[in-house]
This record gives sequence, C-alpha cells and structure tokens, in this order.
Amino acid sequence: MRGPPKAASPSEERGMKQGKFEAPRGSKPGITPQKPTKKQEPAPEKQAAKSNKQKPKPSGKRRRRDWLLILLPLVVLAVAAGAVLMALHQQKLENAHPEGMTREALLEHYGSLARELEQREMVLTLRPKEPDSQEQPVVLQISPAQSRVRVDLTGLESDLEEGVGRVSRRLYVLDPKAYISLDRSALRELAEQTAQEHGQEFMESSVEKSTQSSGEEQVEQLTLNIGCRGRNISAEEIYNSLLDAYYSGNLAPELEFETKAPESLDPMEIWSQYTTPPVNAVMNESSFAISQEIPGYGFTRQELEELLDRAEEGKDYVLRFHTLDPEITAADLEASLYADVLGEAHTPHSWVDDRTVNLMLACAAIDGTVLMPGQVFSFNQVVGERTEAKGYREATAYVGGASVPEIGGGVCQVASSIYYAVLQADLRTVERHAHTYLVTYVPQGMDAAIYWGTLDYKFENNSPYPIKIQAGVSDGDVHIVLWGTEWKDYRVNLSYEILDETPWETKEQYVYDGSYSSGETIVTPYTGYRIATYRTVVDAQGNTVETTKIATSHYEKRDKVIAVIPPQPQPTEPPQPEPTESAPAPEPEPEPPEEEDQG
Repeated sequence: MRGPPKAASPSEERGMKQGKFEAPRGSKPGITPQKPTKKQEPAPEKQAAKSNKQKPKPSGKRRRRDWLLILLPLVVLAVAAGAVLMALHQQKLENAHPEGMTREALLEHYGSLARELEQREMVLTLRPKEPDSQEQPVVLQISPAQSRVRVDLTGLESDLEEGVGRVSRRLYVLDPKAYISLDRSALRELAEQTAQEHGQEFMESSVEKSTQSSGEEQVEQLTLNIGCRGRNISAEEIYNSLLDAYYSGNLAPELEFETKAPESLDPMEIWSQYTTPPVNAVMNESSFAISQEIPGYGFTRQELEELLDRAEEGKDYVLRFHTLDPEITAADLEASLYADVLGEAHTPHSWVDDRTVNLMLACAAIDGTVLMPGQVFSFNQVVGERTEAKGYREATAYVGGASVPEIGGGVCQVASSIYYAVLQADLRTVERHAHTYLVTYVPQGMDAAIYWGTLDYKFENNSPYPIKIQAGVSDGDVHIVLWGTEWKDYRVNLSYEILDETPWETKEQYVYDGSYSSGETIVTPYTGYRIATYRTVVDAQGNTVETTKIATSHYEKRDKVIAVIPPQPQPTEPPQPEPTESAPAPEPEPEPPEEEDQG
C-alpha cells in the first residue's frame, strides 16, 4: 500500500487554484514562443566554395516522398500516444478520481460525493490474504460523525470559475484533498484501536514433559500450549486505506492482512508418545482361559481432547499423569462368562455345631470351582478326604444301617445340594448314589450320598461354556449356585413319584445297663421307599416337550426300637446242676456287609 497522501499547504493550494491555463493565442500548449534572431551571413570565401560544390536540386516528387517517409512514423507515434493517454484517462475516471473531467462532470461528481460521504457509513473490511485461511474478516464501520467528513462545493465552484486545474480548453484536473476535509486524528485513533484489538503476535505451539514434587511423591505432567495465530494488521495501512477511500469516494474499501497459524497439536500423536496404554483382559474363545489385565500410565485420549478443545491461544495447560485402568478386567470377563444362573439349591441344615462346621469346610473347598466344557466334577476329588487335620469334626453318619458319629459327618448334604442344582441345569450325571434312608433337605429322590473311598458324586459339564460353582453356608441353609452362560432354549421341571412304600414297625429291646429308661427310643425309624425321579422339558412358549425318568432310588426302612427294662427276679438259691459233659459252642454265622454313607 502507498503511504497517506499529504495534505497540501495553504500556499500550495493557492498555487494550485491559481494554476490557470493562459497560453498565448496562436501558440501550441507546452511550447514557449521565442523572439526571432538575425541570421548571420557566411564569409565570402566559404560562400564561393559552397557554390562550387552545389549538387543538382531534387525533383518535386522526390521531395514529397522524403517528407512522407519522415511524417509517417510521427503520425503513428502520435496515434499510439493518444491511445495511451485516453486509456490512462479512462482508468482515472473508473477509479473515481476527478481527473480530466469537464466542469459540469466535476460539479456533478463532487455533489454526488458530498451526499454519499456525509450521509453513509464508511465500511472497511479487513480480509486474510491467504485464501484458505480460517480467519474471519474484520469489519470497521465509521459514521460521518466520527470522521467529520465534509465536501467544500462552494470552493469548488469558485475555483472552476477562476480556471483552477484547467489542463485543456474544457478539461480540469483537481486534487480532492483540496475540497474533502476529514478528522485525521480520529481516523488514526480508530486505525490504531482496530490493529490493537485484532492484530496478534505469532506464537508456535508446544508440548513439554516435566516432573513435579507432590509431597514425597514425584508426579509427571505434560504442559501444552496451542500457540497463537499471527495476524499482521497494520494501523498505518488501515489509516492510509481510509484516506484513499474517502478521497476516491469508495465507501466499501477492502484491505488484506497476512496470517500465520501455529502447528496444530495432534491428540493421537501426543497420546501415543507419552502414554503407556492399559492392556485389557482377554478370553480365549476355544479354551475360555482369561488373561489378567495390565494397568497403564499417562492420560486418556478423552482427557487430552477435552483439554485441547477448551484451550485458549497462548495459554499453558497442565495434564497430570496417572494410572490408567483397563476397560475390561478378568473379573468383567468372568462376570460376562458366568452371567446366568443355570441351577441352584438352598437346602436347610440342622443347627448342630460340629455338623455345620463340616458343611462349611466342604463348601469352602468347592466354592469357585470352574468346569470347562466336557470336564467332570468329582466331589471326593475336589473336597478330598475329610480328616481331623483339615478341621472336620464328628457328626452323625449312616454306617451299616446305624446312625453313628463319624469325622466329616453331614457333608452328604453338600453333595445332594449340588445334585439338585445339576438336575435343574440339565447337566449329565456320571455317578450318583441314593442314601440308605430318605433325607428331607432335598426333594425325594434327588439326594446324593458320598463316602470316602467307596461312594462318590460326579457330573459332567456337557454345556458349550464353562461353569463355575458357588458354594457356601449361611442363614441356616447350604447354598449352591451354578453360574455359566445359558445355552438352552428350554427349561427343566423336576418331579418324583413314590412307587413303593414300606412302613416301619416298633420293636422292643431289653436294656440291662441302665443306659435307657423304659419306653425311650433307641433307634429312630425310617419308612422304606422306591421313588422315581422325572425330568420335564418345557419350551419357551410354556409347552411341554417331553417327560423322561432320570433315576429310580431305593430307600430302606428302619424299625423303631424302644428300650424295655426287664423286671428284677427275686433272689433264690440256684439248684445244683448235675455234672454232665460239656458240648463245644456253635460257630457264629457271618453277617452280610453293611452299607455306609456320610449323610
């Protein structure tokens, strides 16, 4: 941009106004007439020599041809020069500069200019020079009252009457600064204010890692600055542009300014460089093995992106490093893998301290057991031998048809509870034994007896997913829950049927040692049963698909035995036996093997 045009001094303005075109009549513009001088005559001897050397004069045709050769280039140059001058003149008119105008055109031009400048706002638009810049234009609006613009039409008419600025017979060239007055100090102040508000010094973006002390702990942090976009807006250029606009009558001038943008910060690049991301737990789809998650260190991409989104130009922002928790943990995968209850049993137990301890120890050994598809659960293998060293105590168990104290007595209830839950889950039973006598803590025909070394309970996970067994004792119940992923589109209803029933009888037993009183129960009775257990499949719509028999269980009867105290005989003298030969005592007959269980 060119600098501001200087205002003409009063003496210069007077000179301009007095610059009348008063060329002498008959003379050409731009040529100063000169007085004629007396021509000097050559010396006689030179005249004689010259006359001796004179050549014959050329003919008239030749002289005309020579003149044409001389004048033709001059005519061509004159036409070209005229075209150039006309083009320049037209360009000046198009630029609204009142140059080379007639008196009438000047009066009309300045009259229209006076109305525009004194009634309309000047609107200067500052646009970024770069076409792809994201900068918004800056608009500066100046009212006539702010600029105090005035057009002196009276002085214009007076100058035209006096012939000021006349360049030819009909055309005038006038300086608009002589007739347009402005408050230049107000315009300069507006220009400086605009440059200060919208101009900005360039600053490059930055990322810096550092360590700070927080008590006894050293904390790493990242300091980020998005930088500042440089806007090279000059107050001097704004001021000169406004002056040019007022003097030319352009009320909507535009001015370009240069911008420079700092390098943008890439969140992904920063996050990758300074953060160790956490590692999620993963489950193997074929073996269902779950890897352990690994925590990370640094910051999350969301934290970084949110900080950069709210960051202001030129300001520092601190992002502290911290431990990053994985999105997926092993516990999460286990929870998703074992999200469904496949079967459950909650069976009441008697409040006998020693028996309750045995139940709790057995459940603790089973709790958390995971069975992969195709794997078989063995009660004796998982729980192990019930010994005093493991904390098991004596409690009632069935041995040889009798109820006797035994180490680990009562753990059959845990096995029976698992069997009942397995039946609901519709898993395959591998080994199961009914108790000697009917138990009451599970539905009839749905119990399982175990005894170390002889009787075991086993089932197979024939589902396509792993199964976890949850076992515990609380609130008077043994709790068994089979967790897994439901794969069935049906449910199972369980039922039983008593096929045979054998009632018990009351029997008396003489007691001589005083351990029982007369009529006291020595042996509690059990009714004998033969019971069939059934499985009914019901589809999602509630329709019965099939009913099949699962097992037939045999439970023996046991008669009730009460104590009888025989009467005491009166003492008498025993008769003397006659001597006889003694016969050998008979051999005892072998007894049948006894059934046992730890129920």
